[in-house]
Amino acid sequence: MGNLFYRIEEDLKEGRKKKACDRLRNMINQFPNDISLRKRLGQIYFEAGFLDEAGKFWILSAPENNEMENAVELYRKSLSNSGNAILKDIVFRGNKDLLDEHAKKVIIELEQDSFKATKQIPAFKAKTREKEKYQEHHTGFLSKIGIFLLIGFIILLPVLGIFKLSELISSLFSQ
Repeated sequence: MGNLFYRIEEDLKEGRKKKACDRLRNMINQFPNDISLRKRLGQIYFEAGFLDEAGKFWILSAPENNEMENAVELYRKSLSNSGNAILKDIVFRGNKDLLDEHAKKVIIELEQDSFKATKQIPAFKAKTREKEKYQEHHTGFLSKIGIFLLIGFIILLPVLGIFKLSELISSLFSQ
């Protein structure tokens, strides 16, 4: 977990906001119940001047200041306050029961609006990772050995074919 947050902070310090945002988006996809990730991504967008995008990620967070409230309001207006459009845009794949009261209230309100307008509620396949268990995927030792063996076999196959072909040609002309 610390390693990923460290990388995000380093990306931000070095001016690679897009890379930091991509890392945070991936973490949000892997750990959808952790609203603090959305809040952090919203802060990056806010600092970059993308208020509506900040509102998109702050919509599930309890507003702490006027900037957050204004950004969320701007985001809602950009999607015509449509619960269906907002739900499709924020793509919450987590478990609503694990959220705080504010986030639950917002999602329920959006779902009710969506159902009233379209007679359906957008549903997304849930992710099942536990909060605070952030790890990057590392290839195992045996997988690495298998990959190297496969590459070696692919390189060796034409070489063996050339030797076998030269052996065949020499046996044809030696008679």
